[in-house]
Amino acid sequence: MLKEITMHNYIKCTISNIPSLIVNPPEIPKASVLLYHGWASKNENYLFFASLISSWGFKVIIPELPYHGVRGSLNYFDTKVLQENFWNVVLQGVKEVEEIVSALTESDGNISIIGHSTGGFIAGGAFSNISCLQSAIVINGSCAWIKFEDMYREKDGRPPLTDTERLFLKEHDPLSKVSFGNRKALLLLHGKEDRIIPIDSQRYFMNEKSKVPEEHLKLVEYSGVNHQITLGMLESSKEWLGKFKLH
Repeated sequence: MLKEITMHNYIKCTISNIPSLIVNPPEIPKASVLLYHGWASKNENYLFFASLISSWGFKVIIPELPYHGVRGSLNYFDTKVLQENFWNVVLQGVKEVEEIVSALTESDGNISIIGHSTGGFIAGGAFSNISCLQSAIVINGSCAWIKFEDMYREKDGRPPLTDTERLFLKEHDPLSKVSFGNRKALLLLHGKEDRIIPIDSQRYFMNEKSKVPEEHLKLVEYSGVNHQITLGMLESSKEWLGKFKLH
């Protein structure tokens, strides 16, 4: 069920009880785009990004991540809090994408998803898990979750994943689940100097999926870019969405 309250140039709403913002284009939407924000942010911080996407002709929905914005807070920059909550937020976020897509599908036709940072993990997980998501753009995130976790544990000096933890994560890892074809396509955008989510796990994902044609899977690397969204990333996103706008 979707409840709406119009505010300025966007709509505050709940979709399947998930607080969200909607930004509509000036004309009839070509399609809909889910936009997921990053760790320690909130959906209102992505309204500028959403307004750009809507100016390209898309209806944009920005769900709030669990434990963010109006849904509560965490001590986001505490290392232990991050380690204990990161995957819970990602996996709950993926589950909520399913609920949102189910609520939207009848009226919104084709749906794409974009996510940055933690939102990129959610976008990759949802794309690999939900067949009706037509295209996805992962910005400074990861689609090789076990590889990412292995790297981060080594960096932090933590013990490796246990067999049980590894098996659980593998069940959700886009690397294990993703499929292409039928116009499903995935674009990865990443800064080469990203110190928050290093590019290495995305390069690993691409190597493992090297047989997938570029029209279905593409990685664009940005020299001199840390963990931010650049103009070049916006331009690549616009071009990618333009390929998958038809109902």
